[in-house]
Amino acid sequence: AMKWISIDENLPKTVRQFERFIVATDKGVGVAVYDNICGFNNVTLSGGTQYSQLKVSHWMPLPEHPVM
Repeated sequence: AMKWISIDENLPKTVRQFERFIVATDKGVGVAVYDNICGFNNVTLSGGTQYSQLKVSHWMPLPEHPVM
């Protein structure tokens, strides 16, 4: 089961640049890009609203691709 991770507990360890994660913000849940220098940015919330900067409180990795 996927669990939310608080940014106070842990931050993503990214291998690739511009890796995406599921994020929780005060405006809703969406997807954001994370990099080690800037942190979370380019947040896209459900419904398509985009924010360059939005306070992220929790995150989780994207799920694995389903087995076809």
